[in-house]
Amino acid sequence: MRDLDDTDLEILELLLENSRRPYKEIADHVGLTPPAVSDRISRLEAQGIIQGFTIDVDRERLRGDVPVLVELEAKPAAVDDVYAAAADLPGVESVAEGMDGRVIVHATLPEATARSWLESELDLDLLVGYDVTLLARSDRAFGLSAEGFSHECVVCDKQITGDGVTRTVGGEVKTFCCPSCEDRYVSEYEARQEALE
Repeated sequence: MRDLDDTDLEILELLLENSRRPYKEIADHVGLTPPAVSDRISRLEAQGIIQGFTIDVDRERLRGDVPVLVELEAKPAAVDDVYAAAADLPGVESVAEGMDGRVIVHATLPEATARSWLESELDLDLLVGYDVTLLARSDRAFGLSAEGFSHECVVCDKQITGDGVTRTVGGEVKTFCCPSCEDRYVSEYEARQEALE
């Protein structure tokens, strides 16, 4: 595995601005050939840094919906159920869980009351309460900084600062700080697979 360099970060910045940007245009910006850009993007995907390309639809402009931030206070035993149900609500932009178990939903509400919108996918008996804030505006912050951007070993959580080891295990790309962590992980994985069979 290679550390990310300034060119990798610049490619990521360009893709964050427009994930449909042609490789030739990216290549012109970073001083590489389109095939070299393609190789770097493939490597970033294999390492799990890029996890997909998507579009960002402004539902407020599309349908005239109302942007809101909804804070759901779930009963302690129901946090996972509330989180899953919140993700299925219509118009959801993002869902997050706070360290205190609150589920925070950024969404655009169709022409409906907040209560009826919540009830469309969520059993309100799972909640202690909820707050709805109408948003005047919201923006996503795009951008990367090389500072603090590195992989951690999946075995010991040590930050990988130099050359590490990358290996596909069970169909997923894993990164390790050293060959001994790689061997330990693979041995444990294979033992668990044998136990399942």
